Amino acid sequence: MPVRPSLCSGPGAWAPLPARDALLSDPLSLRAGLLLAVLLGVLMPCTARAQDVPPPLPTPRPDTTAAPPDTLAAPRPADTLDAPPRPREAAGAGLDQPVTFSATDSLRIVFGDDGDRGRLVGDATVTYGDVTLEGHAIDLLFEISELRADGLETDSGTVGRPRFAQASEAFTGRRFAYNLETRRGRVVQAQTQIEDGFIRADVTKVTEDSTLYVLDGLYTTCDCGPDETPSYSLRSRRMKVVDQTWIYTGPIQLYIYDIPTILWLPFGFLPAREGRRSGLLPPEYGEDQRGFYLRNWGYYWAINEYVDLQVRFGLWTKGSWQVNPSFRYNRRYRYGGSLNLDFVREQSGERDDPDLVVRNDVRLAWQHSQTLNPTTSARANVNLASSSYLRTVSEQYTDNVRQQVSSSVQFEKRWPQGGRSLSANVRQNQVFATGNVQLTLPDVRFTQSSRTPFRRAVRAPGQDQRWYERITVSYTGSLRNNYSFTPLPADTLLARGDSAATGIAWYEALVDPSKYERATGDETPFDFRATHSLPVSAPFSITRIPVINRTVRLTVSPNASYNEDWFLETERQTALDTTGRRVERVREPGFFALRRFSTGVSANTTFYGLFPVAAGPYQGVRHTVRPTLSFSFSPDYGSDFWGYSRVLEDAEGVPVRDATGVPIRYRIRSEVPTGERRVLSFGLDNVFETKRVREDSTGEAQSRVLKLFNLNLNSSYNFAADSLRLAPITLSARTNILGKLNVNAGATLDPYGLDTLGRRIDRFVFSAREARLARLTTFRVNADFSIRSGRGGDGRQRQPGQPFQNPNLDLFQSTQTSTLGAVDPFGERPYDDPRDGFADFTIPWSLDVDFSYSLSRFGASTSRSVTVNTTFDFNLTPLWKVRGRSGYDFERGEIVTTSLNILRDFECWEMSVRWVPFGQFQSWGFDLHVKSGHLRDLLRLRQPRAERDRGFGL
Repeated sequence: MPVRPSLCSGPGAWAPLPARDALLSDPLSLRAGLLLAVLLGVLMPCTARAQDVPPPLPTPRPDTTAAPPDTLAAPRPADTLDAPPRPREAAGAGLDQPVTFSATDSLRIVFGDDGDRGRLVGDATVTYGDVTLEGHAIDLLFEISELRADGLETDSGTVGRPRFAQASEAFTGRRFAYNLETRRGRVVQAQTQIEDGFIRADVTKVTEDSTLYVLDGLYTTCDCGPDETPSYSLRSRRMKVVDQTWIYTGPIQLYIYDIPTILWLPFGFLPAREGRRSGLLPPEYGEDQRGFYLRNWGYYWAINEYVDLQVRFGLWTKGSWQVNPSFRYNRRYRYGGSLNLDFVREQSGERDDPDLVVRNDVRLAWQHSQTLNPTTSARANVNLASSSYLRTVSEQYTDNVRQQVSSSVQFEKRWPQGGRSLSANVRQNQVFATGNVQLTLPDVRFTQSSRTPFRRAVRAPGQDQRWYERITVSYTGSLRNNYSFTPLPADTLLARGDSAATGIAWYEALVDPSKYERATGDETPFDFRATHSLPVSAPFSITRIPVINRTVRLTVSPNASYNEDWFLETERQTALDTTGRRVERVREPGFFALRRFSTGVSANTTFYGLFPVAAGPYQGVRHTVRPTLSFSFSPDYGSDFWGYSRVLEDAEGVPVRDATGVPIRYRIRSEVPTGERRVLSFGLDNVFETKRVREDSTGEAQSRVLKLFNLNLNSSYNFAADSLRLAPITLSARTNILGKLNVNAGATLDPYGLDTLGRRIDRFVFSAREARLARLTTFRVNADFSIRSGRGGDGRQRQPGQPFQNPNLDLFQSTQTSTLGAVDPFGERPYDDPRDGFADFTIPWSLDVDFSYSLSRFGASTSRSVTVNTTFDFNLTPLWKVRGRSGYDFERGEIVTTSLNILRDFECWEMSVRWVPFGQFQSWGFDLHVKSGHLRDLLRLRQPRAERDRGFGL
């Protein structure tokens, strides 16, 4: 039998609950039960248990067929909740659950002809199902099954304000009324919270389906007290809240505190919760080089839980317009991606201007990721854009300075048990400066991982592998079809009298060979190539190699490689003069196989040295040395023996000879390697480490190995070269000091000297007398460190300008595109957005410094670069933060791109000011917006409206 608190003054008293529906379904039983509870609360101690009091017997009564009227249907004044009671025979007819109540002060029951009433005083609580009503005092109107709650009015305000909760809804107010049968309620001076928003109203009605009807209401995201005025609010005479998801209003107006503003709309509907839902997208207004605009307005359609669609539009007063559809899809563990198209028809100049320019700018972005099965997947990252779009339409700094764009589509299939894989790719790369486009359509690659074909399946215990069992073989085959579009200069095309060819795009030439020839002057747009690679190796180890009174293990790996390339055409050259300097190149169709081989051997080992030095907790320095040595051989495939070259002839077939009388030969494919190679390569990797020893709280020594720095050296020597056999020596070093300072350095040393014209000559510059090993040609060093204070303050963390994330993480893990908080479909923000990313107010200050030095010597010329860059931020107060980045170029003697940001975190607003004082992108910006993700784009003040090319002087 369930038990509930009794009505005595102490909260610890308990009494048994009568049979279900017996208490409130019969007024006589109700009065008897309440009277008995009062007597028990007075006569018995508050520690009485349920088994101490027998339950009262309910008195049966005849059923009533009359439906109880809705006591909240008739309008009432906002300051009163009194209403005449309903007929007694209708009381409690619709209750199907027990009503429990408690109070810490008293219970008073009044029996009368106009209805029986009860009054709970002192932290009163009444619970009926999922409904809970709390307050200083609660009236129970038994005849009409209604509850009314009040607070205690004092000089300092209302104490014990009534609180109503039903399921996920909760209200506070000055006075409450709730009917237990109809499940409808009425609240005076109500306030409720829906996620980060608050609704206040003079009168609020709650219906049985959780719909709220609000009279004289306001909506705000400022979390302030009930007697305080929010810094901003959207106010309307009538509001309707549906399932705590949407807020529909009549005429709505923005108020700053209690001051009305000019922002007024005839109606409104606001999303009350974060998440995916269909709805209109708010517009942005302002001015730029195309005139006054109204853009980014449109519609967001949450088609289903896997797919959504967003369409945005833009209009400019000078005739330009924009369409930007964005389609997203996602199915967990299967596929996901997005397809974005941005088309802008840009009109420059007046309509009647003879110099009117109309241009179409477009950008297409497609991202796709799909797992067909555990061994098969597909990926796509397509980014196609015109150069005019990146220069004039996009507001991204990275787009404005971008020199090229790349795209790729990939399909991959793996066979893990056999060690095989197959991939098919389509790649595209476009360089805007030259107009060159490289397209690989397709690139198919098959790979067989290393296998040991002669390895025995069964070997006797303790029996070693034989030498032929160590032979490993792998295979890689690829097929590639390249499309290269390099347009001729405009002057050349104009000289030919074909000015229309200057406007031929690469995709037009891809499908039309005649346009390709007109734009590039080349007849063959495609270059086919198939490659086969078959490397073979047989590694084995040699132990007990004596090195400085120690034995080391040497790993030796003989290797050989066979490569074969297939082409569908070769090149034939014809000399146009007797010297062979001017030639005519013609492509000849026909199958050609380029077969090559190389062989060699490599060896590597590892040995250690220990320096017994100590400094505080650091004990000893260990030196790890990993030397590598390899030799490779490949013949000269440019000789006449292999048949991969031809003798250069003139138009009459006469061979052209050089100054010594030797016929000049040329390669029939540029991929044919020339010159014999007998190369000995060597490298030396050094790692220096130390051990830090500390004692823990128990006195036991704890050690940790720390890496001090790495130092690597590499070079090679070609025995087959006729001169300059020793390759330049490369050095690299890396260290991390105290986990804060990272230092990377590298250098290139040329062992050969230069002549008076700055050309390399076959003469070493090594000099023991001058202590010179080689000539320094390049040197670089980069050092960076980052320091920051510990977290402090009240733990507040803000991300100015960063959109809220989609709560439906099972579908869209990326940034949410909501009806009032949509983001750039290409995933970026304008480069001059004054919000400038992430701001963490819990870190009082931080500093990042990067130093870079580089030196390059090419012949007799020398170039040097010395720059230092820094990024800093600090809190002026717990709510003011200053962020900046700048640097100095010591070689040019000028300050590099500098920006300064000032951020202010208000209770309900965020403000940021950004200033780029000088440079190509000199500008300033001011942004003030509410924090709410629902209203961020709607309630925003941004100056200047033209985001780019606005300095203080404009």
